[in-house]
Amino acid sequence: MSKTIFIEPLDVLLFRESKPFTGGEDHLARSVFPPPPSTVYAAIRSHLLSQYFGRFEAFKEEKSVPPELAGEIGSPTTFGTLELRRLLVARKRESAEVHQRAISVELLYPMPSDVAVVKGAGQYVLLKPADVKSADKFPVRTNLLPELRHLWFAKDVHLEAAAGWLTEKGMQRYLADEPDSSGSFFGPGEVIAGNQIEEVIFTREERTGIARDRARRSVREGLLYSVEYLRLQKGVGFFAEFVGTQLLPDSGLINLGGDRRPAHYQPAQVSALALDNIKQRIQEHRQFKLVLVTPALFKHGWRPTWIDEQTLKGSRGNVRVKLVAAALGKPVGIGGFDLVKQFPKPLHRFVPAGSVYFFELLEGDADAAIEAFHERSVSESLETFPETARQGFGHSLIGAW
Repeated sequence: MSKTIFIEPLDVLLFRESKPFTGGEDHLARSVFPPPPSTVYAAIRSHLLSQYFGRFEAFKEEKSVPPELAGEIGSPTTFGTLELRRLLVARKRESAEVHQRAISVELLYPMPSDVAVVKGAGQYVLLKPADVKSADKFPVRTNLLPELRHLWFAKDVHLEAAAGWLTEKGMQRYLADEPDSSGSFFGPGEVIAGNQIEEVIFTREERTGIARDRARRSVREGLLYSVEYLRLQKGVGFFAEFVGTQLLPDSGLINLGGDRRPAHYQPAQVSALALDNIKQRIQEHRQFKLVLVTPALFKHGWRPTWIDEQTLKGSRGNVRVKLVAAALGKPVGIGGFDLVKQFPKPLHRFVPAGSVYFFELLEGDADAAIEAFHERSVSESLETFPETARQGFGHSLIGAW
């Protein structure tokens, strides 16, 4: 049984990017948004430790940790049963009432990479795998793998990459591949982009700091720097779904991100995406797409291990598929800091959230495809990347194309 919570910050937040920062050598520490799922996983793990044990030094040495707690959070070197299924930016619904046991929130999704904007017109369009399968017949020459098809929009217009966020209604439209009647793929209010992001989701704040010499009670010369914090708009936070825990209290206060900024969490509920039309389209056309809503780490870079390098075919669950196209964003570096070892964690290049994989369904039906991919993690196995498994990476949704 899962526990779903809404985490709402009580102050600004700091989710520092993966680049090293050294006072005196660097002058600005930037923040990323949203944070990697591992940041929230670590915050909840630490919360459980402080609630039921509170002796960090003893935990480091694996001494006297209650068995039921150790079973959930593991040890400094192993994971327990605690698992973060998904982490998404969310906002309270206008109808949400404070006395409800589980507050109702709306999920906000990162913009998929196959969405483009008609330059100058502001209209959103969806790119699709080109019908011309032979590279010799395609009017554009690239270094794309011969087995992969180019993404294409069949009109002579100038396009630029889309950025921003989709509301639940926008993501539902995107997954069902049902354009709005307005001429733009998305209808009014379904996209949060441009200046709207600051008005609706978050703003950035730079704060200047100094390094202090505690012995001399003075400022250390040359150590003036700035840190970029994030201030989320009122009612905006993070929706998280955990499994494998009986100990997590229904609500409480946690320390989140850099500087251990305070945040409050409480039970939350969200609406499920409708799958009927998507399932029908997959069954009729024998094809579907997979969109990552959290970053994913694969052993072979952008390609999941279960996809064969030569044939681009693979099996997962009860379906066999062939990868025909992909819309990938720029890789993101995610590492972290190991509090027990007091040492930076290995830095890996993740496939970013919003990346899209297009598949042909070779074996199996639409139900099996949904069971295998929808609201599932496509990250590599626990054995391949133990530092990222169980921490909400690679969460994916299935859609029609």
